[in-house]
Amino acid sequence: MHGVFMMDIISGKRAQIAGQVFIYIIAIVVVGLIVAYGYSAIKGFTQRGEEVEYITLRTGLENSVKSIVSDYGSIKRPDIDIPGKYEMVCFVDKGRASDAGSSVFCGSGSTGDSQLDSVLHQPIACSGWKTGRDNVFLIPDGSDSFDVGTIVISNAGEPYSGQPFICFDVVNNKIKMQLKGLGDKVEVSKYG
Repeated sequence: MHGVFMMDIISGKRAQIAGQVFIYIIAIVVVGLIVAYGYSAIKGFTQRGEEVEYITLRTGLENSVKSIVSDYGSIKRPDIDIPGKYEMVCFVDKGRASDAGSSVFCGSGSTGDSQLDSVLHQPIACSGWKTGRDNVFLIPDGSDSFDVGTIVISNAGEPYSGQPFICFDVVNNKIKMQLKGLGDKVEVSKYG
């Protein structure tokens, strides 16, 4: 009888160890699921935040152009936040899309500075410009783009002066853009 009792104790300990292993495995699975859910939730929040920043930028630029277009001679320097993932904001004159093929923006021509040429050459944005769909392109790749209304470009003093585009470097999430109302369109230029 004493031997049977010892066997019961040993098998009970084995069962207890197996039960603990099972509990640890379940705990690891539950913790893993919680971490995976948390990661996906944070990733979703980040994506939504970027979408909100993009929509805010787009709306701000559209409203700035619309508010000054019919006010001939008025000048406006809008204070618009540019999301941190963008390095440049480029505006193109859709009315001169036929000139796109000969511009530095599309890889033709030169500013005389090969490093600047490589920065300004934006194939995706160039393709969008040629279709005449959009006139604002957000760089590094130009895939984020939209139309703000009828604009013309004033880029005197730039290395690419006379070409139908202007690009603004983003510094501290801002660009130094000046808008001038021309009655039926808006002139986009730099200041400062």
